[in-house]
Amino acid sequence: MEIINRIQDHLTRLFIIFLGITIAGSDIAAGQNLLHPLLVDKIYGQTGNKLFWFLPGEQSNLLRQTLKNKIDSSINIGLKKNKYHPNDISQYTDKSFSEEDSLAAMQQDRLFTDAAIAYCKDVYQGVNIDNWMSYDEISKKYEEADNTYLINKLITTISSNDLLHFLNSLEPNGIEYLLLKNELQSKADSLTSLQKIQLTSSINFYRWVHHFHFEKYIVVNIPSATLQYYEYDSTKLIMKVVVGKPSTKTPRVAAYSNEVILYPYWNVPASIAIIELFAKFKNYPKHIDELGMQLIDAKGNVVDHRKLNWKNYNKSYFPFRIRQSTGCDNSLGIMKFNLTSPYAVYLHDTNNKTAFMSGYRFLSHGCIRVEKPVELANYLLQKKVDSKFLDSCLKNQVPVLVNLINPVPVFIVYQTAETDVKNQVKYYKDVYGLLK
Repeated sequence: MEIINRIQDHLTRLFIIFLGITIAGSDIAAGQNLLHPLLVDKIYGQTGNKLFWFLPGEQSNLLRQTLKNKIDSSINIGLKKNKYHPNDISQYTDKSFSEEDSLAAMQQDRLFTDAAIAYCKDVYQGVNIDNWMSYDEISKKYEEADNTYLINKLITTISSNDLLHFLNSLEPNGIEYLLLKNELQSKADSLTSLQKIQLTSSINFYRWVHHFHFEKYIVVNIPSATLQYYEYDSTKLIMKVVVGKPSTKTPRVAAYSNEVILYPYWNVPASIAIIELFAKFKNYPKHIDELGMQLIDAKGNVVDHRKLNWKNYNKSYFPFRIRQSTGCDNSLGIMKFNLTSPYAVYLHDTNNKTAFMSGYRFLSHGCIRVEKPVELANYLLQKKVDSKFLDSCLKNQVPVLVNLINPVPVFIVYQTAETDVKNQVKYYKDVYGLLK
């Protein structure tokens, strides 16, 4: 059996030399620890299994050197060099292969390609995003298109200058990103370990959110308790928000706002209804009217709480849900922006505007109260909202549902380093303790 294997290996080598190509990627990959083996196979499938990095001549050497330089300096843009096969890259950057070594040449060629793909994806899409997000509806929809874009651009690079231009083009050019990157590079020696974590995570969040280049999108940053609305990566609206308390955190999600509700009901979550309201209502039923609340049975009918025998109910048995009537006194205010996430979390107006005057705005049960709901709605909707209709503060108005023709992406992220209006990098408290 050993002799047969040797003969097969020898015939394979002769076949490679004779045709001037390598054997299929799946055979070459045996024993290799590739980060993106399917994408590597796809590249060589598109190029006829030809060498890319180890063709004869100085041009290939310069390509390898350009990739090595980028990997060596990856720490400066919030990445980790050790991820991109640094030992092999360093060992083989200046090496050339003879025809007799074509199998080894392809093995290293694939390794260089894998390192390049991994580097490109991290620079373009950001890294470790999955570890930060509770729910991401958006990334998977664009993963194939992202991969196709990166692969097609990579295989069409001919010179080292082409490669350098392509790799540089993967980074955002927004001023916020440039300031964060400059902070990481210029103050590397004076930054604390926590600040470095804050900067690198924020840089990667920025790359991820902005690489989609959506026509419209919203970014809510939990640590700064702010919302920014963008059009084509340009900020059009900034406002304060109130987000979840540390005990009732706002989840980090990437979803869509698909509808706006004018004069919404507040359907009180069961946890709040039972834990916070039930005892108050049972002891003092008139409190229901004072808060503009209603009891709703299983069929959706409003129940007259004055006729209930409250002795029959307790926290374990209360077959009603609680909702608050519409109007300006409603906890959701006069406007609600629904999200397509699995959480009962959304953006909404509020009847408590004083909360926006505070520097500490981690006060909600998880939902996001927005400072300028009407301005935001006017950007999202095809027609401007009727301000007279909203200002009238109608009591018991039936909610008005307005569907967004094109749902708008909403990113609720956790960036503890961010630039302010003075283009200064500001560090925020890790209020949810996610950096520990």
